[in-house]
Amino acid sequence: MITVAQPTKERAKSGSKSPTVVGAKQAALATGNTLALRFGLIFGLLAMAVGAITTLIVIAKIAPGVAEKNIEAVQQGRIFGFSLTLFVTIVSAIFGFVLGGKLSSRIRELGQAVQKIGRGGGEVRIRVAGKDEVAGLGRSLQYLASDLTALMAEIARQEVQGGGALATMDQQVRQLRDRTLPPQLPAVAGYEVDGALSVGERGGLDYFDVVTAEGNTVCYLITGEGSNTMSVIAARMARDEVHRALAQGAMPRKALNQANKTLKQNLPAGACAKATLLQLSEDGAKLYQAGARTPLWICQRGEVLELAAEGLALGLDDGPVFEKSLRPQEVAISPGVRLVIVNDAGIRMAKLLELVGQHSSRHTAMFMNMVLGNLEQDAGEGGLREDVVLITAKRAGQV
Repeated sequence: MITVAQPTKERAKSGSKSPTVVGAKQAALATGNTLALRFGLIFGLLAMAVGAITTLIVIAKIAPGVAEKNIEAVQQGRIFGFSLTLFVTIVSAIFGFVLGGKLSSRIRELGQAVQKIGRGGGEVRIRVAGKDEVAGLGRSLQYLASDLTALMAEIARQEVQGGGALATMDQQVRQLRDRTLPPQLPAVAGYEVDGALSVGERGGLDYFDVVTAEGNTVCYLITGEGSNTMSVIAARMARDEVHRALAQGAMPRKALNQANKTLKQNLPAGACAKATLLQLSEDGAKLYQAGARTPLWICQRGEVLELAAEGLALGLDDGPVFEKSLRPQEVAISPGVRLVIVNDAGIRMAKLLELVGQHSSRHTAMFMNMVLGNLEQDAGEGGLREDVVLITAKRAGQV
């Protein structure tokens, strides 16, 4: 929800811009020009000082020996030295002006993003390039904007559904979820498998595990749709039904169908949950998704590819339509290829995809530590704003 000040009829008809907006733009441009001029002046003065001092030192060293033979040569040397100093000064000033202009442009863009966030606009896109402090600030602002957008959407959904506090901020909801999380994922033959949850200020609706039964291994991530009380119930019910079916040896499609029927029969209309199931085998992997909008990341040779499957969310249909909507995707995996599943909060963090691609070739234990450790470090003392779930499976063997 974005609040925008409405112009008066006279202003709308005349097409004139708000004096506040025009003044803000002029102030931003003036700030950028001032920074560029300062950089140019500083670089120019430094170059002039260094050049002049160097010229004087060189002439002082050479002049006594040359002056007795050729005074004119000394004068020409001085002229050449100071001319070279002037040239270097001009070039340095231009370089400083250009560098200051680029820096001021980046800072100005961040300032405009902050102003937009302050006016209630969460749809902010900031160009982030490099690894310096300005780029880090840009990533932090982008994360803040994405987080505000998600939070405002949840609040708006709560208002439509009758209000109430966000369940994702209730500690008891997290305790309900944490009791089901495995202390460590079981080993899987032919794969390096691991999963972890980094705790944020909000969360509690993400359930994950790996189940192996009758030669069938499946990694799953179950998530609630929304942040109200019914979302908590739907997520937990979906998790219990999927886990129970998989533990009894059911294939992913059958487990999803069983969970869908249970949710449809026991929950009010509209209540649902999302699921991502990844079946692992010697021949490769198979991705099933029911209402999930988070793609599977496939990491190979330094690249990260995205793959998504189709399917309705659990609990929205009696069965026939849901079953037909499930369209899994098969993935051929060679040794060294890594598969990564993240929750919605992880997708909203642009930094996460970069970290996954950067560390995908490492051993899985080191991969998890580097990715989640960097995320938590970038979040600062305040910590993550949302729970981040990361599940990965890397094909073992010689690359």
